[in-house]
Order: sequence, then C-alpha cells, then structure tokens
Amino acid sequence: MTFNSEPYMDFDQNAVMAKLRKGFFWAGGVMIVLGVAALFVPMFSSLLVEILIGWLLTVSGCVILFGAFSIRGTSPFLWQLLVGLLTLAAGLLLLFFPLEGLLALSALLGILLLVTGVAQARFALWIHPAPGWGWALGSAVISFALGCVILIALPKASTVVLGLMLGIDLASTGTAMIIIGRSIPSEPV
Repeated sequence: MTFNSEPYMDFDQNAVMAKLRKGFFWAGGVMIVLGVAALFVPMFSSLLVEILIGWLLTVSGCVILFGAFSIRGTSPFLWQLLVGLLTLAAGLLLLFFPLEGLLALSALLGILLLVTGVAQARFALWIHPAPGWGWALGSAVISFALGCVILIALPKASTVVLGLMLGIDLASTGTAMIIIGRSIPSEPV
C-alpha cells in the first residue's frame, strides 16, 4: 500500500481561505465591540460574568450530584456527593449574593495573578540565556503587579475588576483575530 505525501484536498482552497479571512475579520470585530462595551460598563459586565459563573457552578453541582447518586453504595459516593454539594452551594451563593460573589471572584483573580507572576518569573529566570526570556519576565512583572493592584484595591475594585479584565481580553483577542485574518494570504502560496 502506498500513501500520497500530499494531503488529500477535495475543497477549493481559495474559497476556504477567503472564508477564513472574512470569518476572522468579522469575529474579531465583534469581539472588539464587545470588549469596548465591557470597558465602558465594567460593573454590568462584571455582574454578567459573575452570574454566568454562578449558573455554571449551579448546573455543574446538579450534574455531579446526579452522577453521585448513580454510584450510591460505592466508596467514591460520599466524595462525589460532597463535591456536588459544594459546587452547587458555591453556584447558588454567587447567584443569590452577586456583589459578595464579585468580591470573592476578584480576590481569587488577584491571588491567581500573584501566583502566576511568581511562576512566570521563575520560568523566565530558568530560561535566562534563551532569547525572549526578558518578555517572559516582563509578563511575570505585569501579572504580579495586576494581582497586587487588585488585592490592594479590594473591596472597592471588586465591582469592576472582572468587567475590565473581560473587556481587555475581548478587545485584545479580537485585535489578534483581525491581525491573524489579515495575515492569511488571499491567494494560495
């Protein structure tokens, strides 16, 4: 049996590339608009993120509980039951106490950024002679500084932190998508 080294293509490559370029452009544009909107109304977007996480945890908790009862009588049952109840409780707390949930999620984000900054700095120093280690160290400093700013600004910042982060992420991802889409050649190479 012989195999052709060229990949089998039964589609029009020009049409696929044109769709890819257009798709990245429009998706990127929508993400930029959503990101800018999130930046202009950060408290509203923070609440949306918090409520979404609350619903995800609530549904996940119910699914875990359902799964736990399907293995009733086995040794993992109690652990699954405990995890399901904790997940469900966390979701319901976020839904019923949204402002307190924002504070908790913002504190968690601040701590996560501090830990990420330390881990990135250790990695940057580990690869020190390699090209680009400075970018890794710079990213570490930014992550650590953002974590500090969030934790220092709590509880006042908790109402806007998630929305601002979401807005920045959506806008930067949308920009990257547009740049990637523009870099796709319009004609096959």
